[in-house]
Amino acid sequence: MLTVVIILNKMKAKVIIENGETQIVLTPENDFEIDVIEKIYDKKEKYSVLTSFNANVSYGTYSKHNISLDIKEVRQ
Repeated sequence: MLTVVIILNKMKAKVIIENGETQIVLTPENDFEIDVIEKIYDKKEKYSVLTSFNANVSYGTYSKHNISLDIKEVRQ
């Protein structure tokens, strides 16, 4: 098992790789970050969440990997 903990501003990101599976855990550290997590949790009712996985490709080599979560309020 490999566990990596990264601090983003104050939100903690933990990456766990075990038995060929990867889990990313985001832990909020302030009210703004808690609000972001709550919006993702409430996504079915109030928000849409688009997850994107990106990397630059040059001559078969990948770089600048990132995961993006785009959260938008659903208008009714």
